[in-house]
Amino acid sequence: MKTISKKYNKPGKHEITIPFDKEGQEKAWLGVVDARAEGEYELEILAWHTAPSTGGRITVRGVVGKGASLTVRGMIKIEKQAQKIDDFLEIRILLLDPSARATAEPKLEIEADDVRASHAASVGKIDETQILYLASRGLSEKQAREEIVKGFLGV
Repeated sequence: MKTISKKYNKPGKHEITIPFDKEGQEKAWLGVVDARAEGEYELEILAWHTAPSTGGRITVRGVVGKGASLTVRGMIKIEKQAQKIDDFLEIRILLLDPSARATAEPKLEIEADDVRASHAASVGKIDETQILYLASRGLSEKQAREEIVKGFLGV
């Protein structure tokens, strides 16, 4: 399964449709939202299954900084004729400042009856024990936070 990656780092609304329109098609999509600059960020993702025996893994990682807000809406939509589907939607958002705001809204719309589809979502802040651990290894607090963010985003 080939992974398609996309990075968003400017405020505004972005819409992505990932079509699964050929039988046997498998796709992985990774979206990274870097919302460390002030502003409103919005990402809408639709994984749309119209053909049978398709599979997907949709992953969104976001970081939100001071004065920024992020809304991620994700949907796995499976049409009635699209049987034998396997798809998973994951949205993870990390808040970097007390003023940062985020909403994660995963959804499933399933009309077929032979599917395996699920989702997961979380919004949280950096664990202070991680910062203390990295500080005990010689990193400054700023360096520790940067390393945690890089690890979270997978860069």
